[in-house]
Amino acid sequence: MRHGIYTSDQLSNEDYHRSDGISKSGLDLILRSPAHYRFAEKREATRAMEIGTALHCAILEPERFASEYMLLRNCTDRRASEYKEAVKVWGVERVLTGAEAARVAGMQESVRNNPHLSMLAEPGRCELSVFATDPETGIVVRCRFDKLTDDGLAIDLKKTQDIRDFAKSVANYGYHMQAAFYSDVWEWATGEPLAGFVFAAVEEQMPHASAPITLDAEALDIGRMLYRRALNEYAECLNTGEWPGIAMPPAELQLPGWYINQFENDAEVQINE
Repeated sequence: MRHGIYTSDQLSNEDYHRSDGISKSGLDLILRSPAHYRFAEKREATRAMEIGTALHCAILEPERFASEYMLLRNCTDRRASEYKEAVKVWGVERVLTGAEAARVAGMQESVRNNPHLSMLAEPGRCELSVFATDPETGIVVRCRFDKLTDDGLAIDLKKTQDIRDFAKSVANYGYHMQAAFYSDVWEWATGEPLAGFVFAAVEEQMPHASAPITLDAEALDIGRMLYRRALNEYAECLNTGEWPGIAMPPAELQLPGWYINQFENDAEVQINE
């Protein structure tokens, strides 16, 4: 499968990740070094990933979540007969217990009650896989939208620890690169621009503060330069067959400033005691 647009019932998440084309996560590795991409080990599914999938379903497809998942909020022991019986019916990945059930339900409730996130309830397609050809390099690229509304608004759900520090998450995890890349892949595939790209951010801990967040033009420009650099380097590696790693020269390490400040503060406290 190389080109086109596929909904989740046409292309599962597993099939998407097995498909041709480089994704944003692949470009992240290229920026680290081509060798990190070329020799990356396949990631096995973890419980955290299963909970993430459940959260996406709860917020983006609440009706499907209600019919396909079982929440056992009062069950904290997976040895309990209640849990074992539920697993027989729903499967391990679709039975949420104790704190994990409460967390997913709480985040779902926060988003549902936030009037600024009402676009999540608008008609659209979830888990939408898009394949296109980069017009500059001829490389096949792919992305998977959490949700694309019928009006052309792309919505990406993000968990966060502190919504006030979301800008830090954008920089650390390359969300600006994602927004630019997804926007351009969609336009390459369809010939039409997105109506917009918004992050639906929600805190993992109670009270699960949530907000829609968009990025300014400068952030998107930087994100576009980053993915462009990675995509061009990827094309060069395919052409030469060479996947260079990081060649780090000898260096003298300096401790982070925050650690030094903490150490000095602790030392001062001990002296004054």
